[in-house]
Amino acid sequence: MGKTLKFFGLFLFAAAMLSCSKEADETLGPNPSQEPETQVVENNFSLTVTTDEITKTELGSDKYIHWKSGDALSVWEKNNSSNANVQLNLSAASVGETTGTFTGSLTPAGSDFSLYAIYPYSSSYAADPSAVSVCLPAAVSQETSVNGVVGVSDFMVGSGSFTSTDTEYQMLFRYPLALLDIVVDGTGSCLSEATVESVTITANTAFVGDATMDLTTGTLSPANVDAGKSLVITYPSTAKMNAPTHAWVAVYPVDLTDGGCCFDLKMTNGQEIKFNVNPKRPFLEQTIYTINLTNIDTHVDAGKANPVYFDLVGANGGARANCYIVSEGGYYKFTAQKVDKTDVFTGSTPYTSGYRAKWLWATSDESKVDYISLGNSGNVNFRVPANANGSTILAVLDPDGNIVWSWHIWCTGNENIMEPLHYGRNNSWLVSDINLGAKGKSGTDAFGFYYQWGRKDPFPGDINTCVFNTGVSISGLSSTNDAVVADAIAYSVSHPTTLLYANTHHTWISTASQADAAQDLWTKTIRNKTNYDPCPAGYAMPWLDEYPWQNYFIASNMSFDTYGFTYSYDGRTSYYPAAGYLNGLTLTDAGKTVRCWASNINGTPSSSSNIQAYSVMVDISTQTVTKHQSSRTAFGLQVRCMKI
Repeated sequence: MGKTLKFFGLFLFAAAMLSCSKEADETLGPNPSQEPETQVVENNFSLTVTTDEITKTELGSDKYIHWKSGDALSVWEKNNSSNANVQLNLSAASVGETTGTFTGSLTPAGSDFSLYAIYPYSSSYAADPSAVSVCLPAAVSQETSVNGVVGVSDFMVGSGSFTSTDTEYQMLFRYPLALLDIVVDGTGSCLSEATVESVTITANTAFVGDATMDLTTGTLSPANVDAGKSLVITYPSTAKMNAPTHAWVAVYPVDLTDGGCCFDLKMTNGQEIKFNVNPKRPFLEQTIYTINLTNIDTHVDAGKANPVYFDLVGANGGARANCYIVSEGGYYKFTAQKVDKTDVFTGSTPYTSGYRAKWLWATSDESKVDYISLGNSGNVNFRVPANANGSTILAVLDPDGNIVWSWHIWCTGNENIMEPLHYGRNNSWLVSDINLGAKGKSGTDAFGFYYQWGRKDPFPGDINTCVFNTGVSISGLSSTNDAVVADAIAYSVSHPTTLLYANTHHTWISTASQADAAQDLWTKTIRNKTNYDPCPAGYAMPWLDEYPWQNYFIASNMSFDTYGFTYSYDGRTSYYPAAGYLNGLTLTDAGKTVRCWASNINGTPSSSSNIQAYSVMVDISTQTVTKHQSSRTAFGLQVRCMKI
């Protein structure tokens, strides 16, 4: 050529801010009519152009490109097909320099000529400089530094007109893309315990994917206007929600101000939040924009972000239950149906028909759930704060304010509290490692709730440790009361906070005619879960013939202490607290006995309706085990659930 091409790699970025809220600040940066080369550098932004073996260029602390060994360009001469996609290589003397000298076999057709160039070189580029195919991937991994994403989406373009009288040929490159810094931060929100899985950006206009770069005009256009409308960013397991996490991505310079944009934040625990907010200014090339997916609870409360409620029923394979376990904070839902999948409401639109949901009582000094609602889809929606540990009882009420069903929401403090499991009879049953409703596995926290035999709703051992919603209290009522006699089972459902008992406290069933129905309240056959079963999905009350403690619950497998014992078998251990039992509203034998229900009654109901059910009882002081203890069904005993 007689002369060498010198390419200047100075990147001039205008920093811009875009907040993901309706009150977002105006975007800072250049007026769209300005040429990219005249944009103002703000915030002293620096860029490194290197991520793989092909991309060798980097931006140093002096804000200039430093060319590296192996850099090469694709160059086209205007109106000269013999100089189409010519490879020019960086000279050895330019390695590490801010101005790169590139040489190669290119002879201009005349004394006056124009060149177009793109970095880096690729043999696959078209011969026509107005139709160079480029691509921004629609699925990328998180890049915490802008350097990484520019390497993944790495191309610079330039053009220049020259004459043979020039002492040297110089060309200024520019970066024809916009950069997004997506900041995810769940600090202080109900999702702070979660881990980011992905962020998906969607719009009704293409902004990634295959495109055509017209080097003659310097413009980009999508190869398919119906594609490139979605970008998925996948995060590693280290991307926690309790601290700001950055993800850099490149997009084509497009106007998405009315683009129907959605930033869909997904977490590994199944939680999902959608920020439906359009940018306030068009995305410009050589410009950085910050997308803040932060202040999540505040945005949801204000209607600026929409949670996709995690489906507790779907997570359990469609199984319904009267107890749902929540191990992390977030937004949840379950279908307002019984175990047999029948609705607890009538009609197809419960909310507009006047049904509603509310919390009744909770352990500790506050409800463990908030933002409770019942939708027309029949789902009960609620939010659980981060690090919640305890239980809340939720109920659906009919238009007259009567309770039609209730559920136990068991928040387990970021722990799968049903695991590990220990073996029961013949190793065929797996037993939960904790009493149903317990807040922990030691001390009084391990006591859990107390259940009258056959009822799905729990009772606390001490009402003074609970908080109650307005108009709600734990009370006792004789099952001989006229309001109960008509149908004690139906009454127990509509009054989940009322402990029922006959005057002798033997049973809560009112009449002998109800006894036949009552004997199947908790199970009819082995491994069968009924509408009144209190256990979570996948678990049920133990059946006598497969009783978990039948053969292995013996003193030699127990290590006793003052407040209970540790059961050991087959290398697994589990603690059983001496939680006593409820006799009416009185907690009895706490610290003295362990008592857990079986699912079936003792014998056939008699005309006296004096129904008794089987339980296991362990006396701590005498270390005596009674595996077939016959207990009054009106008593409140603990529950250890069995794996179905």
